[in-house]
Amino acid sequence: MGSSSFFFLFFSSSLLPYLCISGPISNQTIEPPFTASHFQFIDQSGAFLISSNGKFQAFISDFKEENSQNYFFIVHVESDSIVWTANRNHPISDSDKLYLSTNGLVISRTDNSGTTTVVWSTPTLSSSSQVSVMELQDSGNLVLLDRNNVSLWETFDHPTDTVVMGQSLAVGTSLDCDKSGNDWAVGDYRLVVTGADAVLQWKGMSYWKLSMEPKGSQDSNSPASFLALNGAGLFLLGSDRSTVVIKISLGPADFRLAKIESDGKFSVRRFVDKNWVEEFRSPSDDCQIPFICNKMGLCTSGRCLCPPNFHGDPFSKGGCTPTDASLALPSGCNNRTKLNSSVLYVKLDFRMDYFANGFMAPAKQDLSLLACQDLCTRNCSCLGIFYGNSSGSCYVLENPLGSIMAASNSNRDRLGYIKTIVVSSRADPDANTKKIPIVGLVLFPSSGILLIIIVALGFHFWRRNRLSRTAKKKSGHGDSYSSELQIISIPGLPVRFSYEDLVAATENFRTQVGSGGFGTVYKGTLPDKTIVAVKKITNVVRGRKNSTVQTQSQSMENDSSEGNGTSSASSGWEPRPTYFPLLALEMHLKGRYLELADSKLERRLTNEEVEKLVKVALCCLHEDPMLRPAMTNVVDMLEGLTPLTEPRQESLNFLRFYGRRFSEASRIEGSNEQNEFVLFPPANLTSGTGSSYNSMSYMSAQHLSGPR
Repeated sequence: MGSSSFFFLFFSSSLLPYLCISGPISNQTIEPPFTASHFQFIDQSGAFLISSNGKFQAFISDFKEENSQNYFFIVHVESDSIVWTANRNHPISDSDKLYLSTNGLVISRTDNSGTTTVVWSTPTLSSSSQVSVMELQDSGNLVLLDRNNVSLWETFDHPTDTVVMGQSLAVGTSLDCDKSGNDWAVGDYRLVVTGADAVLQWKGMSYWKLSMEPKGSQDSNSPASFLALNGAGLFLLGSDRSTVVIKISLGPADFRLAKIESDGKFSVRRFVDKNWVEEFRSPSDDCQIPFICNKMGLCTSGRCLCPPNFHGDPFSKGGCTPTDASLALPSGCNNRTKLNSSVLYVKLDFRMDYFANGFMAPAKQDLSLLACQDLCTRNCSCLGIFYGNSSGSCYVLENPLGSIMAASNSNRDRLGYIKTIVVSSRADPDANTKKIPIVGLVLFPSSGILLIIIVALGFHFWRRNRLSRTAKKKSGHGDSYSSELQIISIPGLPVRFSYEDLVAATENFRTQVGSGGFGTVYKGTLPDKTIVAVKKITNVVRGRKNSTVQTQSQSMENDSSEGNGTSSASSGWEPRPTYFPLLALEMHLKGRYLELADSKLERRLTNEEVEKLVKVALCCLHEDPMLRPAMTNVVDMLEGLTPLTEPRQESLNFLRFYGRRFSEASRIEGSNEQNEFVLFPPANLTSGTGSSYNSMSYMSAQHLSGPR
C-alpha cells in the first residue's frame, strides 16, 4: 500500500467523526436507543429535537458560543430563551454524549485518558418501567413515556431557574438561580414553594414572600399546593387547582415565563412583538437582597459602603472587616474557631437591620442583652445577634453572614451586635513601667469601658489629694475611697461591684476565657445566676511615657466668690472640686488645659500635650455612641498618627447634669464637716436642654456606651 493510501486511511479514521453529515432534527419524539453530541448535530447548532408546533427545541450546545462548554437544554425558539437545563454544574465538550435508553437519559463525559464519567442522568426507573419514547411537547415539557404513554419523568417536575405557562410547581419544589449571566452553575438564591407562600431564600434564609408583594392579593387561607403561571398571571393554588390562595393578576399574553434571576430577584415577563416586556420584578428595593453588598457591607438607598467600625471594599470578595486590626469576623464552625476564644461584640447603629430578621422568629425571648450574647458566644455558627430592647427578643445571625440593610421605622427597636474574635493585641513596649493596681470590671457588652476608666481615675486622684489635705486639719476621718464612690448613684451607669464580689463570682478568677491589651478575662456567675465576663486590668493603654496627666485637686474657679459672697481664700474654707469630666469640658471651652495637670508636674508638660489628652477623652465621652472614636483611633490620636477630633459640645452637655448630681452627693456627704462648701457650675454654663431634666434617671446605658 502506497504512502498516499496510508495517509488517506489515517485521515479518514481520525477525522471522520468531525466531517460526517450532521444528523437531522427529530420532530416531537425520539425512540431509544439514541445518541446525540454537539458534533453529531453541528449543522443544526446542536439542536436534535423540536416540538410539533415549532416553539421549543432540545439542544446540546454552547449557547453563548464562547468557550465550547456544552449543555443539554430546552429553548423557546422565537425568543431564544433557555427554559430548562440538565447539566448546569457540569458542562461537557463537543464530543461528549447524551444517551437515551429504555432506562432513561444519561450525559457522560470522556477525559483524555479515555475514562468515561456520568455527569447527569434521570433517576433510576422501577424494574417494571421502561422508556418507550422521549417527547418534546408543545408546552416545552420534555417527557419520558412508557409504552402506555404514562409519564415516567418530565422536565416540568424538575425545573431549574424558570417556569413557563402551563407549568405548575408543587409544594417543596424550588427554582435555583444561575451564578451569573455567563455561568449556568447553580447560584445561592432560590424560590421555594411552601404550603402557605412562595418564598425567596439565600443560603436557606428567607428575604421575600409572594404574600408581601403590593401587586398581589390573598384570596384564601386554604393550604397551597401549586404555583402556576398562565395567560392571566401568577397564582398560588390549592390542591383542587381552582382555589386561589394568592394571585398576581397580569395582562393577557401568548407566552410568558417567570424566573429567579442571578441577582436574587424574581421576575415575570411576557413575549410580545419579538420583545420581552417585564411585568413584575421583586423585591423592588435592592437593599433587601441578602448579599447585595457582600459580607457585612451596608446597603443604603441602593449604595454599598461599610458600617461604622468596619472598613474595606464592600464589592470585594472579603467584604467589610473590623477597623480594629486586632479583631476578626469568625468563619463559623471550623477547627480554628474555639468556643473559649476571646469574643467581643461590635455594636451597629440603631438605623441598621438584617434581611432575615423580619422572616424568622427570635431564637429566644425575654432575655437580657448579656444572655443573648452568651447564647451566640456558645454557638460557633452564630456570627452576631439583633436584640429587641423593649421585648427582650434575641435574633441570631447564623453562618454565612450577608449584607446589612437600613432599618425600617418599625424595626428600629432592634440593635445589632456583630461577633468578633480577638486575634491579636498591640504590644506595649513600656508595659513594665506603667503598672497600675489590679482592678476588676464586669464587662457588660454595652459598658463604656473608657468612660469608667476616665471617671474612676478622676475620682481617684481628686480623692487622694483631698484626703491628704483633710487629714492635716483633722484626724480620725472614717471615710474611704470606696465609700465615697458609693455615694454617687447615677441611674444608667453599669453596676459597680466590690473586689470581694468579683472574687466570689469568678471563684477566685478560676476560669480564664480570654485576654487582651488591658489584662485577662475570666468567667463569672453573679448571685442571680447571670453569666458575666470579668477583666482583671493589669496594664494601662499604650501611650508615650511623658504623656501622663494627673488631675489637680482644686476648684474650677478659686478666684470666684460663692455662697454668702465669701471667697474660699478669705474664709479659710476648702472648696470641694466639681465633677472632673465637667471640669475638663469647661477648661477645654476656655482653652486652659494646663490647669487640669497636677502641680507636681510643674513645667514637664506643655499646654498642647494636655490639650491632646483632654480632647481625646472628651470625644470618648460623647453622648451619641456613633460620635465616639474606636480604641484604635484613640491610640492613633494619642500617638499623633492621625489628626485630633474636635469634641462636639452638643453631645457633651449631659455632663453638666452629672456634675450637678456629683455636687449634690458631695454636699450631702460633707454636710457634717465644718468649714466646707460645694462649688456648683456657674449658672451661665448650665445646659440649655431644659429645666425638666433635673434628674439623671433618663440616662440609659445606651447613652453611656457604644461600639469599641
